Order: sequence, then C-alpha cells, then structure tokens
Amino acid sequence: MTTTAIDPILLYRYLDATAALKTIETRSFKVGRIRDFNDHFEWRVGLDPEKLIPGYESSIRAIVQDAIDAIDEWVGILCHSDTLTEPVLWSHYADKHRGVAFEISHTRDPQLLVKIEYDKDRPVLDPTRVADRNHMKEIVSALIRQKSPGWKYEREYRVYVHLKDCDISGGYYFQKIPDALLKRVILGYDCPLEEDYVRKALNAHGLCEVKVVRAKMCLKSYSILVE
Repeated sequence: MTTTAIDPILLYRYLDATAALKTIETRSFKVGRIRDFNDHFEWRVGLDPEKLIPGYESSIRAIVQDAIDAIDEWVGILCHSDTLTEPVLWSHYADKHRGVAFEISHTRDPQLLVKIEYDKDRPVLDPTRVADRNHMKEIVSALIRQKSPGWKYEREYRVYVHLKDCDISGGYYFQKIPDALLKRVILGYDCPLEEDYVRKALNAHGLCEVKVVRAKMCLKSYSILVE
C-alpha cells in the first residue's frame, strides 16, 4: 500500500510520571524551546574556516545567534519518536522506565511534521553569502531537520508550533491535546502509577477513549514490549 501525506503515523512522547499526570490533568503538552535543548549543536550552523574573513568569526556567530533568538521568540517545538521499543529512550526521557509514553496519531503532512535526519556533516554557512536568500533558506531548512548521528536512536519527529497559539502557565507554553490525537498511555515497566488511576484521570478530562497499558521487558532481546 502506498503511504500518502494524509495517512497517520503513530508517534511517542516520553515523560516522567509527574509530568505525565500534569499533561493529562491539563490536557496539554509542554512546548519545547530551541534555547532549552540538551544538544548544544542544535540550530548551531557550521562555519568554513577557509572562507572566514580574519577577525569576523564572532560577528558571523552573533548574526546567526540573533537569527536563532528571533525564531525562538515565536516558534516552539514538540518532540516525538516513532518507536516504543528502544530502552534507551525509556531510560533517558521516561525517568529510567519509571515514566510514561504517550502514543499519538499524527498526520504525515510535511508542513506540520518534520522527520529528523542524522548526518555527520553540519549545515555550513558561507559567510560570503549571508545576503543570499536562497543560501540562507537552504541553511535554515537543514537546521530544522538535522542532528548528528549520535542522536539517531531517538528516531525523532518534530512538530513546530506558533507560540501565539499556545496557552501559557508558569513561564512555559502549552499546546492543548485535541480529540482523537491521543491513542494510548503506556506506563513504563517500573512506573509507580496505577493503571486504574490513570484511566480515571483520563476520563475526568474528556479522554475516555484513550487506552492505558503497561510496558514489559522482552525476555529474549534488548527491547521493550507493549501489547
């Protein structure tokens, strides 16, 4: 069967147990900001030293940083993975398997959903072409969808959202979870939350169709199983 842009894809958002309950109770996902990412190469363009004018490196970096800061003021990001079986994700982003994964069904529309590519070569800015709109467009397009190969295990997809459309609370931005987006809440195999409690919390906030299941360790391989 041919996959089209409108076919949904199942994605997973990993959180610790406390954040997961808050997500259910507020029926909203916390929106990430570029400046808060744990990868310091995130949105940092590469520079070719052979093309740099001596003494101008700091100026070029300042221009790039100003551009990043400007984008960060109006764009937020929701990060997801397309896998539920990778134990490293559960360890890093779901509190060592004590957390939760939210399963969502998302449209494949490339205007809304960006699949991250993993490449050892950074997007490199030609400082002599800073005024070239086509060159800068190519750089920004690469920065939006590229990370180093070390992050490949994440199998990441991103949703870029306008902050003006988000709710605000406690200095953060939040996006409401619409009907039919959330399919399952998967508790980590060491998650202290009770399945019945999570079901009641979901029901109390209008998410009655969402299923609650618990992950298991595979007995034969380095994998997480979910029925």
